Amino acid sequence: MIAGMDQEELVLLKFSKKDAETKLRWEHAKEFEYKGQMYDIVSAEIRGDSIFYRCWWDYEETNLNKKLKKLVASAFDRDEDTQKAKKNLHKYLWSFFCTAPFSWQATPLQKAGIAYQDTMHSTIFNSVLISPLTPPPRLR
Repeated sequence: MIAGMDQEELVLLKFSKKDAETKLRWEHAKEFEYKGQMYDIVSAEIRGDSIFYRCWWDYEETNLNKKLKKLVASAFDRDEDTQKAKKNLHKYLWSFFCTAPFSWQATPLQKAGIAYQDTMHSTIFNSVLISPLTPPPRLR
């Protein structure tokens, strides 16, 4: 079927013999992957150190391979989009917390023989000890 295709529908790729061995990932003798795209070989011609492949650019298989790689990456938590989203979420959530560490220690200070802590607490909670200005209503 591929051999009977119109020549205008085919892609001509030229490689050195060395590049054909190193840059192409071969599925089998008549099919290879180059730069993430799948190609089916219709004809091959060797001229000197170069190889010319007249190929059918297999869009469907290329898309299937991309989907398969994405599914596998997702299954093993290696999907780039997911990793980027996790990183952005982490940065966003981290922005709600102090990023610069600080140190603080509570140390009691002595002031005129009275622990400073005691006066501080009595000052803060003085309002609790004050009785209301008006007495509460009495029930009859």
